[in-house]
Amino acid sequence: MNPIVRQRLVGALVLIALCVVFWPIVFVEPVDQQPIELQPTPERPDIDTSPIAKPQSAEAMIRERVKPPEIDRESQLRADEMTRLADGESYRNFSDLNAVDSVQQVELREQAPVVPILDESGYPQAWVLQVATVSSESRAQTLVEQLVDKGYPAFHAPVVKGTSAQWRIQIGPKFDKKSFDSIKAEVDRVLKVKSMVVRYQQPL
Repeated sequence: MNPIVRQRLVGALVLIALCVVFWPIVFVEPVDQQPIELQPTPERPDIDTSPIAKPQSAEAMIRERVKPPEIDRESQLRADEMTRLADGESYRNFSDLNAVDSVQQVELREQAPVVPILDESGYPQAWVLQVATVSSESRAQTLVEQLVDKGYPAFHAPVVKGTSAQWRIQIGPKFDKKSFDSIKAEVDRVLKVKSMVVRYQQPL
């Protein structure tokens, strides 16, 4: 192509592009925009500042529908009286207490294990051997540790009576009351107490 013709074509394209850009600016009349109208500030809404009730947890809702396990209060009170150790009474000597393995001989099972009986609330009836009742948590802990060292599954449970607190030292729980016979005889012989088998109170 002839260079002169090429230059003219390029110049024509440049002019056309300039016309496209500047034509609206020069010849098109601008459109007036609508003025911005400020609306008045709305009134402050009424806010309820009354306290909101604390939401109820799912656990609390379930507890309301579940009945607590049955408790034989009469037997438990009698056990507390029979096993109470006075504050000034000397600590029991556990050195002569035979280990639980020698007290309860392990034998091959010939019958099916005892099926736990359910009470009216649906809880299994388990039993514990109450060994002692003391008014000091530290003393209760000491007695439990000594029993555990001998292999007895002991624990202590607090109980509040009026303004005073006591701690029950118990062994178990077990589903068969007869399984405590040999342990009860050994504990009563060595500790010089009258232990008693009572219904296990499940913590809720």
